[in-house]
Amino acid sequence: MVKETSKETRWWQSGSVPRRGNARWIVYDLLINERLIAVRIAEMMEVGRPAVSKHIKSLLRDRFIARATGLEAHYDQVKNGSVTGAHKAYIPGPKSQVAQERIKHLISSMGVSGTAATAKPPEATRLPAGVEPTIDLHRLDFQVKLIPNPQGGYKQPAERSMEDWEQRGLKPKPGRRQGFSLMGRPEHRSNWGHWEWEPIETDLGTFKVHFKRRWRSICDEDNIELGINWEDWSPTVRITGPRVHLTVQEALTLDNPEGPVGSEVVKIVSKITSELGFTLGLPMHRQKPEYGVLIHDPELAKTIEERRKTNPKMLEVADGITADGSHDLLKEGFVHLDCETPAQAAAQAAPIAAIDHTMNRMTDMMETFRAMTDNSMEAIEEHAVRTTDNISGQLENQLGTIVQQLQYSMEESIVRMQQRFNEWLDQFAQQQQERINRVIVRFEERLRGNADELREGQQTLFDWED
Repeated sequence: MVKETSKETRWWQSGSVPRRGNARWIVYDLLINERLIAVRIAEMMEVGRPAVSKHIKSLLRDRFIARATGLEAHYDQVKNGSVTGAHKAYIPGPKSQVAQERIKHLISSMGVSGTAATAKPPEATRLPAGVEPTIDLHRLDFQVKLIPNPQGGYKQPAERSMEDWEQRGLKPKPGRRQGFSLMGRPEHRSNWGHWEWEPIETDLGTFKVHFKRRWRSICDEDNIELGINWEDWSPTVRITGPRVHLTVQEALTLDNPEGPVGSEVVKIVSKITSELGFTLGLPMHRQKPEYGVLIHDPELAKTIEERRKTNPKMLEVADGITADGSHDLLKEGFVHLDCETPAQAAAQAAPIAAIDHTMNRMTDMMETFRAMTDNSMEAIEEHAVRTTDNISGQLENQLGTIVQQLQYSMEESIVRMQQRFNEWLDQFAQQQQERINRVIVRFEERLRGNADELREGQQTLFDWED
């Protein structure tokens, strides 16, 4: 939920902001962005509740908002000021992006500090001054196929009488039988006949549903047609839509202007299934939709008018853009352009607005990129600090382990050396003692004359006494 905005910072409470022409955007801001109920909006704007209800109805009609059907969305709004919880709740509609862009533009151009805003110059368009350009989405032509059956054909609806079909709003279209001919054999006279269903009114306009059904002539002996026998339905159902008008801002802002059209077509398919009994698949385009715009270009109109004499095809003025005089206004200098994308049509209708929108989008993208870069740099710095700390800790732990291991190794080496030296010293002392003992024994034996026989030339000490 959007937090409550103080009175000093509300963009629409500035004395320089005109209420006239901006009231419904104020209501949208309070209703969607601040999640207030209609009663609180009327109190805050110091207007009557009927005025707020009028703006809410206009926002609903233009699909900027939609009724909230979920419990959570309902609670998020009615909890701000509703005692009983019985107030109506609203959520952003299919065109909510346009409303948000409009509010963003008002905030940036009018300010929130109470100072007078710089007047915005009138937008340059390719129509005479004072005429606001519009873009029409046309060629809304869809086809829906019947579901195939296991026998290789298509599932047909239940058999009904002509009266039953007419009660359901479906009846043959007069004069629209393809292949109508009384020539040839009667059993060979069959082809497709057109059926029409009652028009379907939607928020976008009137949609029409077209059916085809195979027919066979019933003839007498003189080959005179007595009636028609209707047989299987065509496996394809055609749905055509109206021209959907878009403003330049809608064409530039909406991500998918064809989205509401697809939603309405899906609803129509569901209605055909439930009311007529046809089992249908998913709708597909029979031809690609186009975005048309009317511009004032006398030179181009003159070129098209002269070219029509020799080449009736549309003139390609750019990649994906063709020009023709479909509105019969070439003599007045007006040309109708057909574009493949809404951005192309908006650029042709209001070049300055399209450039301004592109620049704003680029600025938003740069701001988003800068924020992402700042966040990335902060994350990189934090990661570097954490990595450095981890490396330092790991080095300290490894060095401590190495020093401790060296200490243990030196102590063990010294102990082993001391043990080996003591063992060698004991062994040396024992050897010396044994040698001394042997010398003493031999000396004593010689002194007592118990020595072994002397060799020739040897004498003892006792021989000198004589």
